[in-house]
Amino acid sequence: MKLKIHYAWIIVLVIFINLLAVQGVRLSFGAFIEPWENDFQLDRGTISLISTISFIVYGVSQPFIGTLVDKFGPRLILSLSTILVAISFLLMAFVNNFWQLLIIYGLFLSAGVGGASNVAATVIVTNWFHKKRGLALAIVETGFGAGQMILVPGSLALIHWIGWKGTVSVLGLILFIVIFPIVLFLIRNTPEDKELERIGGHSNKEVTNINKKKSNTFSNWEVYRKKQFWFIILPFAICGFTTTGLMDTHLIPIPVMRFFNKHNWNSSQCFGRI
Repeated sequence: MKLKIHYAWIIVLVIFINLLAVQGVRLSFGAFIEPWENDFQLDRGTISLISTISFIVYGVSQPFIGTLVDKFGPRLILSLSTILVAISFLLMAFVNNFWQLLIIYGLFLSAGVGGASNVAATVIVTNWFHKKRGLALAIVETGFGAGQMILVPGSLALIHWIGWKGTVSVLGLILFIVIFPIVLFLIRNTPEDKELERIGGHSNKEVTNINKKKSNTFSNWEVYRKKQFWFIILPFAICGFTTTGLMDTHLIPIPVMRFFNKHNWNSSQCFGRI
């Protein structure tokens, strides 16, 4: 008997790989802090400015990304965002000044990461799944953690072997040559694009809601005025500031630098002894 896999699961796998790669390289920021400090002769606070601007751009971009997804479809937004992150990483290999790095990473790369996020991903999963939607969303969401688990230590190893400029070149090429084509050629916005029906079909309640959406329009400002919206946003803001903003940025360089200073080692000596 042949095992027939619904194309929706291919969509889930592709989005998982996309988030693993794009969000993984974003969460590898801490691996580059010490090399950037040494290369640009700057203190930790100045280097952290890149991360601050990056998170601001990432957060502010989300409502605009949602609007673009509604207008142009999530496939196009995911594809363009991935290629923007890839080009930004490749350009970082040629920077000679801190301000160039600040603009490329803080603005362009962060905008691309904002597009290749779960804003577009959840729209695609919702389009392709009625049943097993929770499982599909859970698999997609694990792309964040898997990317961090694989690409953070991978970036540290590459920085040790070929330097930080070589590392951003490798990451950029992987995104450009491998991830971008996979997303562009395999992702489809809806099952109708493949002449298929989504898993579980449409429920009567969802058909009713779709008809209501077609007849009713409302402004985003109406959402902003609702307290329920802010009850959701504020916990995410606190989580983003503490977990991603502080831990993911400084978890690597702070313990490493303390260890080096204690033993009077540099990074190459440390890796050599390990």
